Amino acid sequence: ANAAIDAPVEKWQTLDGRPPLVIARGGFSGLFPESSKFAYEFAMTASLPGVVLECDLQLSSDGVGFCRSGLTLDKSTLIAEMYPKKDKTYKLGSEDIHGWFAVDFTSDELINNVTVIQTIFSRPSTFDAIMGMYTLDDMAGLHPQQIWVNVEFDGFYRDHNLDIEDYLLKLPKDYPIAYISSPDISFLKSIGGKLKGRAKLILRCLADNVTETSVKKSYGEILKDLKSVKAFASGIMVPRNYVWPVNNNLYLLPPTSLVKDAHALGLEVHVGSFANDILTSYNYSYDPAAEYLQFINNPDFTVDGLMTDFPPTASGAVGKHCELFHVEKAKCIFG
Repeated sequence: ANAAIDAPVEKWQTLDGRPPLVIARGGFSGLFPESSKFAYEFAMTASLPGVVLECDLQLSSDGVGFCRSGLTLDKSTLIAEMYPKKDKTYKLGSEDIHGWFAVDFTSDELINNVTVIQTIFSRPSTFDAIMGMYTLDDMAGLHPQQIWVNVEFDGFYRDHNLDIEDYLLKLPKDYPIAYISSPDISFLKSIGGKLKGRAKLILRCLADNVTETSVKKSYGEILKDLKSVKAFASGIMVPRNYVWPVNNNLYLLPPTSLVKDAHALGLEVHVGSFANDILTSYNYSYDPAAEYLQFINNPDFTVDGLMTDFPPTASGAVGKHCELFHVEKAKCIFG
C-alpha cells in the first residue's frame, strides 16, 4: 500500500522532465484586450500557479516599456481617436508601415490618454475602452512567478534612438524575467553576452519560408542546423505546424523530429499560436484541449511550453495529462 501511495510521477518528456510551461500571450487575451490589467490578472487567477506572463515589448519616446503586440498601436487601442493627426509612415526593411507608433508618444500620453481594445473582432468587446495601456513595470507588479519578454522590432527602435537592450539590462533584478525571445538572431547574440545568465534566450521562429534578416536564411533553413542555434540560444519558439504539420485538407501528418532533435542538443522547444477560437486540424474535432494534449501527451515527446491566448484551457490540458496517468495532480503539475 505504501508503495502504491509513493508511486513515481509519470515523467514528462520535456527537456528537464518538468511540466510544460503555460505561457499566457498578453495574459488571457482570448477574452480580454491583450496585455491589459484584466488579461494579466485573470490569467494568473484562472491558470496553473506557475503560468508565465508574456509581454510583447514596445518603447515610448521616453524609453518606457509597454506590453503591446505588433509595431503600431491603432489596431489594439483607441489612439487614433485621441490623436487623429499623429499617424506616421515609417519604413521597416523595404516596407512602408503606416499607423500610430509608441515611439511618437511619451509614456504619460500613452498611460493617461490611450485605452485598449480587443484586436480580434470575433472576440468579446465587452472590456474595450475601459483600461489603459499596461507597462512592463505594471505587469511585474502583479508578482508573477515568471515573465516572458518578446522583442520583435529592435532595429526599428534603434533607428529612433531607443535601446531595448539597455532597457532590459537596467530592469530591477527582482523582476522575474525568465525568458527573452526574438526572431532577430543579431539581437539575441548581442544581448546574450550581457545578461550573464539572468534569462534564457529563445529564437522565435516565424513561418518557415520567412527570411531572418541578419543571417539571410529562412527560419526553415535555420532549424536544419540546430547546433548553430544552440550557440546563442537556450531554445526555440515555433508555430504549431513545425511540430505537427497538417495536409491541405487540415488533417494531421506524422510529427516532425524537431522536438527530439532539439532536446538531444539541449534546446527547449516552445510552441506558439494556440487559441480556442481558430480553425485547427479536424483530428481534434474542434476540441482545443485535444490539440494541447497532442503536443504534451503523446508517446514520443512533450514540448517545453505552450504559448496561448487561452491559458486556462492549456492549464486544464496539463491537468488532464495527470488524470490520464492517475497521478496526484499536485505532484504531476509541479514536478
